[in-house]
Parts: sequence; structure tokens; C-alpha cells
Amino acid sequence: MFNNHGETGIRLSGQLINIITIVIGVVAAYFLTIQSLKVELSAKAEGAVVEALDKKLASFEVIVKEGVVSKEQFYQFSKNVDARLTRIEYYLKEQAGETGEKP
Repeated sequence: MFNNHGETGIRLSGQLINIITIVIGVVAAYFLTIQSLKVELSAKAEGAVVEALDKKLASFEVIVKEGVVSKEQFYQFSKNVDARLTRIEYYLKEQAGETGEKP
């Protein structure tokens, strides 16, 4: 009987190790999938921000060409755009630092 209990214990510990390995694999796959989705979503969001800025700049160029904006308004707008682009660049560098990727 002693040998029978010993074999059962070895069999159970082997099955427990298999279950733990499977759980760890599933958890790792889950987190890798989540990270991949985060990267894809951030890339799409960055693209949307750049598109929005491009549209705003294009509409502003039309207004400037028509001569509706004064030089002071233009310089103020230019400073605002520069500040926004700087914040976006800082954000992208910060995100790249967290993920270990280049922006």
C-alpha cells in the first residue's frame, strides 16, 4: 500500500504542475494580447490626432490666404500649434519609454 500512495502522490504532483503551467501560459497570452491591443489603439489614436491637426492647419491656411487673419492672430495660433505639437511629442516619447519602443 505504501508504494501505491507514493505513486498517487507523484501522479497528482505531476498533474498539478501541468495545470499550473497551463494557467501561467493562459495568463501570459492574455497579457500579451492586451498589450498588443493597447499598442494598436495608441497608434490609431495618434493617427487621428495628426489628421485632426492637419485639417485644422489646412482650414487656417485658407483663412490666412484670404487675408482675414492679422499677423498677431497668426503668431498666436502658431504658438498654440507649436505647444500642442510639443505636448504630443512629449507624450509619444513618454509612451515609447514605457513600452521600450521608438516613437
